[in-house]
Amino acid sequence: MIHVRVKRAGGMISRVTVSGHAGSAPKGEDLICSAVSALVQTFYFSLQRLLQLDVNADVRDGYLSVSIPAEIQAETEAKVALLANSMLVGLEEIDRSYPGFLQVSEE
Repeated sequence: MIHVRVKRAGGMISRVTVSGHAGSAPKGEDLICSAVSALVQTFYFSLQRLLQLDVNADVRDGYLSVSIPAEIQAETEAKVALLANSMLVGLEEIDRSYPGFLQVSEE
């Protein structure tokens, strides 16, 4: 199962951690893992490339943790929220379409 943990500070997402594998197909053929990876990596790269944020990230096989800086401008904070909520909508839709492979929780 893939576990997505979202941590909030002051209502804003401060960290997203994804771990595990869906196990719905052999490695390299797992559409659920691929879809989750695409959404989460797009969030991570968008923070870097589109918003020029210096985010801390830990990326390994079956694991990705992205920490968003605490001190950012209000305009950038709103853009981070939009990107994060877009990612969460996608993850919720994956879970709705393929129940039992993905768990999203908030801290």
